[in-house]
Amino acid sequence: MPESPSPFAQPFPGLRIRDYNIMVPRPTPDELAKFPEQARALLDRIAIQQEVFLAGNDYSVDWVRGHHFLLAGATGPGLGGAIESAVRRFTAKEGSLTVLARDLSKSIGYEMGRQMVDRAQEEGLGERYHLMNEGMVAEGPQFEKIVAALHAAGAKEIIYVNSVAAAMSGLLPGYPPAYVKDVDDKGLFQWRMMPLTDAQIETTRTVMGKLAVAFPRALEAAGFRVLVTCYIDWRGSLDVLSRNPESDAYGRQGPYSTSLYLPKEFLQADTIQSYGHGRTVLDCFLPVMRTRALGFIPGATPQWHLLCRLMDLSKIRRRDVPELALGVLDQIGRAIAGGPYNPFPRLDDHESPLDEWYRQVVLRLNDVEGDEFYWKNWINLEG
Repeated sequence: MPESPSPFAQPFPGLRIRDYNIMVPRPTPDELAKFPEQARALLDRIAIQQEVFLAGNDYSVDWVRGHHFLLAGATGPGLGGAIESAVRRFTAKEGSLTVLARDLSKSIGYEMGRQMVDRAQEEGLGERYHLMNEGMVAEGPQFEKIVAALHAAGAKEIIYVNSVAAAMSGLLPGYPPAYVKDVDDKGLFQWRMMPLTDAQIETTRTVMGKLAVAFPRALEAAGFRVLVTCYIDWRGSLDVLSRNPESDAYGRQGPYSTSLYLPKEFLQADTIQSYGHGRTVLDCFLPVMRTRALGFIPGATPQWHLLCRLMDLSKIRRRDVPELALGVLDQIGRAIAGGPYNPFPRLDDHESPLDEWYRQVVLRLNDVEGDEFYWKNWINLEG
């Protein structure tokens, strides 16, 4: 295994080391009992926050009316769920919405999905709204069910948005270690990224990458016209230098340097190949977002809190998930309006200028009270 000159490839002195393993915590009976009310509160909060921006004409979303949407990964409190809320609002009278999910029955996402269906029926969508919880496939009986649902909804031209989150953090074979700072109930520590199996690597490439790209082509083959394909990305996937073990930058994007970039390569390639060649494809770059998915990415939770601190110090207004969902729809609207459009919209342009400062702070974060870079001076987990 080659050695790397990167500071992120060496253990940070004085910090506990934990080997990273993919963990999916099971909800307790008390947490399960709270899911229905939490889902209700989340859906209400999304709608209320979006109403503020819509009333202020901050984003152009009226174009959504009358269109037919297929949203993959659009349950739960993340970006997809917020896009669903806005699309459901604007297709209540005309157009349709088909949602693909794969939520465990004992999860907040599953409960949100149930309540999304209830609200859609209360709002009068009827057969123009479908939620299918068997995941996304591009062939076979389940794909035929998706096709049937789209036909029942009256969809012929489709806007496809993929915000699926299903990738694994770890090392590829033969790569040197990478260390990622994080916080637990004992304070600051560091994850040591562990090697992924071949099966885990293939899953990471496939679900969010290969399948995401294959799906709109399967829709076209089934007789639909895909007006727009929209993928969701993060700027860490663009940092090719951070994947090079011989570089000082190796590992500086945490798990995005080691494995999470893998599916994004397929999305970016599809966007590049489609631009100017008859297909309208967007790869939208979003900022770090405070969602439940943060807990499944090593270092992501303190990253969000630290970036919030830097934005506060810089007097930069944060953009939360409900607003960002409107931003994605605004970008799709621009793309189908005719004329030049940006195939790689940056909805993280308020946050990305802080990257270099962020990285220097991360390198210096420690667990020494009284030090300038004591982690609690920069990360407020209660905020």
